[in-house]
Amino acid sequence: MPETLAVAVCVYPGVTLSDFIPNVEILAGFNNADHPMLGKAMGEIPYRLKFDYISTTMDPVVSIGGASVPTFNPTTTYAKAMASGQQYDIFFLPPAGPVPDFEAGDNKVPEGLIPFLTAQAPKAKYLLSVCAGSFYLALAGLLSGKKATTNKAFYRLYVAAAPKDIEWVAKARWVVDGKIWTSSGVTAGSDMTLAFVEHLASAQASRFIRGMMEIPEVTKDDDPFAEWHGLV
Repeated sequence: MPETLAVAVCVYPGVTLSDFIPNVEILAGFNNADHPMLGKAMGEIPYRLKFDYISTTMDPVVSIGGASVPTFNPTTTYAKAMASGQQYDIFFLPPAGPVPDFEAGDNKVPEGLIPFLTAQAPKAKYLLSVCAGSFYLALAGLLSGKKATTNKAFYRLYVAAAPKDIEWVAKARWVVDGKIWTSSGVTAGSDMTLAFVEHLASAQASRFIRGMMEIPEVTKDDDPFAEWHGLV
């Protein structure tokens, strides 16, 4: 009998839709395992996933694209999730869109996110972040003594503002350190998530989903944007 894992996707105003929607679609591929055709192509899948989309309020989330692109409806709030006693197995953190005001010391952290992370992280099985989502993990103290990476365009700013006990990796498409997976910007999240599918299930499942979504295969060291932004 497959095990059901609870996934918390943390969303907030200013989020970049492409930082999390393709990755959720990749992860949701686990739930096709019972499909008579798709399931056979993926092979044995040990998990099914149940998603919550969590924000500060239940208001529709307006992304970094503003009113010209779709909004996103949360399924619960950080406060409600905390009060419910629900423990999530997997956390997925895209960044909020507005770049922090580092000079003013305003990190733009969504209200309720950090307490939620610090309460849930000890019992979580995995923490995944895309782009500057790793900055929130850093502010929550969850990257202490860990290796991690982040968005390369703002790499220097995030590293300078984060706690100093983190080993940031400048050239990396994604980094895995224990149960924490961090990726570079935007499309790197899909590469990390496909590697995560292989970790949770199998190379067969990851290859099938990759082929369906037509995402080229790369390794975690394939990071041309580190050089693009002068980091190496």
